[in-house]
Amino acid sequence: MTKRTEAIKAVRDMGDDELHGHVRTQRAKLFELRFQMATGQVENHRQTRLIRREIARAMTVDKEHERGIVRAERPAPAPAAPAAPTRVRRRRPTAPVATDAPIHDPDADEKDVSVSEVEPGPKPEAEPSKNEVDEDE
Repeated sequence: MTKRTEAIKAVRDMGDDELHGHVRTQRAKLFELRFQMATGQVENHRQTRLIRREIARAMTVDKEHERGIVRAERPAPAPAAPAAPTRVRRRRPTAPVATDAPIHDPDADEKDVSVSEVEPGPKPEAEPSKNEVDEDE
């Protein structure tokens, strides 16, 4: 068994009172560890992660107890034989064959008109500027 499964089994074997006490002690350890980290006294920074996971593990089992969820031990999965590759290899599409017939381009039917070929329309009359003086005044 791995360390993780042993830890889960140990937490599952605890009673409700033991479980609540375990969560309290783990939270106290986490609190102390945070102070040690702030002062630079911690050598192993992964301890916080491990303690947080232990708290989460214990709280999960506690919720299972509250809801009446019973976890049955699952049998170890049988080792599976290596599966055949499921990837299907496909051929690349071939390049189109060149022909002597011209290719019809529908956009070519529209005539391109450049700006110089467009006839200019009537110019709008310019409004008098503020500096110009009206002759009527």
